[in-house]
Amino acid sequence: MGLFELDRRHFLAGAGSLFISTINSQAKEKVDQSDSLLASCVKHRDGHYGAVLLDHNLDLVKHISLPDRGHDIVFSPSAHKAVAFARRPGNFAVIFDTTQTSEPMIITATTGRHFYGHGVFSKNGKLLYASENDFENAIGKIGIYDATSKFKRVGEFDSFGIGPHEILLLEDGKTLVVANGGIETHPDFGRAKLNLATMQSSVAFIDITDGSLLERHLLPDSLHKLSLRHMVQITNDTIVFGGQYQGSKQDRPQLIGTCKFDEGLKFWHLAKDDLDIFANYTGSLAVDRTLKQVAVSSPVRGVTGIFDTTNGSLLSVIKLKNGNGVTYQSNNLLSSSEGGILMSSQPLSKQYGFAFDNHLSSNQII
Repeated sequence: MGLFELDRRHFLAGAGSLFISTINSQAKEKVDQSDSLLASCVKHRDGHYGAVLLDHNLDLVKHISLPDRGHDIVFSPSAHKAVAFARRPGNFAVIFDTTQTSEPMIITATTGRHFYGHGVFSKNGKLLYASENDFENAIGKIGIYDATSKFKRVGEFDSFGIGPHEILLLEDGKTLVVANGGIETHPDFGRAKLNLATMQSSVAFIDITDGSLLERHLLPDSLHKLSLRHMVQITNDTIVFGGQYQGSKQDRPQLIGTCKFDEGLKFWHLAKDDLDIFANYTGSLAVDRTLKQVAVSSPVRGVTGIFDTTNGSLLSVIKLKNGNGVTYQSNNLLSSSEGGILMSSQPLSKQYGFAFDNHLSSNQII
């Protein structure tokens, strides 16, 4: 078990009953007929946390309870499973079936580790990789879980940096990309940032077959206070990243760019007026079906910028107060907010009775 023990039986007794009570034949039929599903962690008006599943019409079809605040949800490519990860420094992940009424499963981070809120499945869906913190040694780790054996933890390897956050698997199925945010944390100090004077962020390319480092690209010293957190893949070997600046609010460093295998980091050089829109903070990223446009949210200013992936130019800005989660259904951009709004570029926007958390996930293959 992890640092913070969870009463599994108590959690499943509550979560299981709520989970089953929201599943009926009509909801299951909607899931079966939907060509894509959306998922997000949420907070309810009574203060309780959960995860929700929506169909392609944005109708709520499933809900489960979470023991605390969640962050991101990742879909399995092969087994109709989804995993909701705890927000840093949480130590739980909840696995649930997207099509059945089976009881959700909870796993906890091993002793001396906590989750960083993100994960990714192997291409065949048999393994789950999770970004984790070896907090006593201030070393980032990637935990490995066997999805075919009740998500038993079967190993780990280094993230080759501090504070690994979002992780992606490239199209080759063996190269993992890690955004190491560079910020040291320890659960004894909550979400306090312990090394801002010396922090160093990076993007690492790792061979998942043996955990070896293929490449690591560090930010220059002049940008050492920029924490790279979230990414999206735009080609077989290239990702777009977004950063969160930990320096002065008056500074306007570049925040967004690409990292290509064998080439490294390249920032999109935005004008100061465009940087002002993002207020030194990027949240979620998503790419459209054509791979030509990337959406980058900034909940600080309640905006999402749409960028051209070929040259990094800012094409348009969408406003949504406290909006953070973004994803695409085909070429339809969806944005979620803490106000419970799910806004669509098509006329399907809806208001819900809960607050969406940081990320919005889709199981649609782009």
